[in-house]
Parts: sequence; C-alpha cells; structure tokens
Amino acid sequence: MKRKKNKTAETDRSVEEILSGQARFWRFSDLLRKVYRGAQPLASRLTERLTEYDDCEDREGTARKVRNWMHDRNLPKSREELFKICFALDLDEERTEQVLGITSESGIHYRNPRELIYAFCLRKGIDYSQAVIMVENLWENTLSKKQSDNHSSAPSLSHANLTGSVRQRFHMVTTENELREFLKSSAHKFGRYHNTAYRKFRKMLDCLVQPESVDGVLPEDQNYSIRKAVDQYLRMGIPYERKSAHYSEIQREIKHHWPSAKSIYEMCSQKIDIDRKTLLLLYIATEGESELRPDDQRRTEEHQRRMDLMLAECGMPVLNILCPFDYLVIRAVSGADEDDFIGSRMERMVRKIFGRDKTAAYLTSEE
Repeated sequence: MKRKKNKTAETDRSVEEILSGQARFWRFSDLLRKVYRGAQPLASRLTERLTEYDDCEDREGTARKVRNWMHDRNLPKSREELFKICFALDLDEERTEQVLGITSESGIHYRNPRELIYAFCLRKGIDYSQAVIMVENLWENTLSKKQSDNHSSAPSLSHANLTGSVRQRFHMVTTENELREFLKSSAHKFGRYHNTAYRKFRKMLDCLVQPESVDGVLPEDQNYSIRKAVDQYLRMGIPYERKSAHYSEIQREIKHHWPSAKSIYEMCSQKIDIDRKTLLLLYIATEGESELRPDDQRRTEEHQRRMDLMLAECGMPVLNILCPFDYLVIRAVSGADEDDFIGSRMERMVRKIFGRDKTAAYLTSEE
C-alpha cells in the first residue's frame, strides 16, 4: 500500500509540474531565435522572404502569420512551410534538422527526393525559389519520379533501402551534376516512408497483437486485434474527440498525433508514415521488447539510451525534456521500478492531465 501511495504522489508531482507551468517547455519562437544568426530582425526577415516565396502582394497577411508564430499562437501548418522558414533564415542542414525534428517530429527525410534536394540547396546556400526549380528540373520532370512511385507503395525492408545508407552516400554529393547522377542511381531506393521506423513499428506491434505465453504458445483466442491492442496499451485515456478548442496548449500538444486504431491500420498498410510518438508509445507498451534486470541500477538510463538509439536510427530527434510528450516519457521511465510498468505510470499521468482519473481495468488489476 505504501509503494502504491508513493507512485501516486510521484505521478501527482509530475502532473502538477506540467499544469502549473513549473516544467519549462520549448516554444516555436524560442526555437527560431536559437537557430537564426542574421542581423536583420527575425520577424522582418521572415515576412520579407516568405512574401517573396509565396509570390503574393498580401504582405500584411504574411506579417500577421509571422506574428502569430512569434507569439506562439500557432505553428506552421506543413513541412513545406517549415522548409520555407529554414530557407528564409539561411539555415544549414543541421539547424534545419533541429527545426523539423522538434516541430514535426521528423528531421529531413533523405529518401524523399524533394527533401533531399532541399537538403542539398541548404548545404550550398541556394535559396528556396531556386530549390523549387531544381526539384522540378532534377526530379519531377524525369523518369526517376515514376520509378520512385513504383517503390513507395509497398514497404521494402532491404538494408540498402534504409534512409541511413542513402544519407551516408548523399553527404558526399558536392555539385549539382553529382546530385543529378545521385538521383538517377538511387531512384529505386527512394520512397515516402521511413523503412527503419516501419521495421521497428511492426516488430513492437507484433509483441502486443501476438503476445507469447510462458511456453511460447498462445491459443488463437488470446491473440489481440489491432483495435484491442491500441485501446488497451496505446490510448492511455487520451480522448478521441477531434475538437480541441477547450484544451490547453500543453494538452493539445500531448494529444497531437496520438495514435488511434485507424492510424495504426494505415501505418501497417503504409498509407501513412510511422510517426515518432507512435514509436515511443510502442516502446513504452512493450517495455523495449525485453525487460531489464530488476536489480539493474541503471535501468532508467538504459531505457533512455535505447529510446534515443531507436529514434536516431529512424532519423528522428532524440528525447528532449523541453517537449511536453517527451517530458512524460522521461518521467514515466525514471519513476517506474521493477514492480511498476512504464506504461502504467505513463497512463496515470495522461489520465490526470486530461481529467480522466478513472483507471483502466488492466491497471487496476496490476496495482
């Protein structure tokens, strides 16, 4: 009973830190100020360049959008808009990866031809307008695009098609001619999806959908459907409702991209890409697929190391305590012990944050 009270107290403290504002999280405006190194005022620079990129005369409309970003009222709506911002601020590849990774949960995708060409242009200091022309000339108007489309409809799990191998070769490209040849020779390796993330996703999901019994054999009626696995292990009390106006900024950010049975089905069939939040929730639900020794004093550090390694291999940013969702993950890992599952602690915090304190049935039985 005492141990249970201690767990509850730890959960309450973590939730209070979030809701009271004691826990400091990143803001988009802070991120832009951190990566920008120009002399011109940041807002003026963005307004000027973005008005030029959009080829419109509504400068005031662009200025209003920039003001909303700088006052953290909202975020850019797409990765393309984030790329425009990175070009406008003259960022290099490394800082662009930082902006994309923190804001859209995935850095530059080096198997996506458009983003690969953008990366080359950022590396060489070529502006966005010219980068768009290069995408059209080097990719969209060539046969290579059709070749890529043929390979992006189904997952290819060959090591040669993994993003890391393409990225390693791409870093040796220094001229536009070399880029053209690279696109032609690598066309069959391109695709919209992250293959490494897909492999890890399927492996961890299988652990939930087809759990093994002690002797390694599980009756068919004990196999979980994807929907049941998602409801029992991944939702953690997150509301399904789409309307979010009544949620706080922190609640909206935690809830954003939270997987549902539908999104998991679409990831399985590769209708959509695997996202970072889903990978982390699967890791939590499976305890990293294999349990660490209960007496391991470095249990917390090992879990964090494993998650960071998984994310890095998938081209995604590692855990960052300045992001609300990552904060919950880190707290869940650091607060769990040999008698407490990471997923149980994560769910307790999520339910308190969203005012859904009614505990799930499987949590009640465990406690």
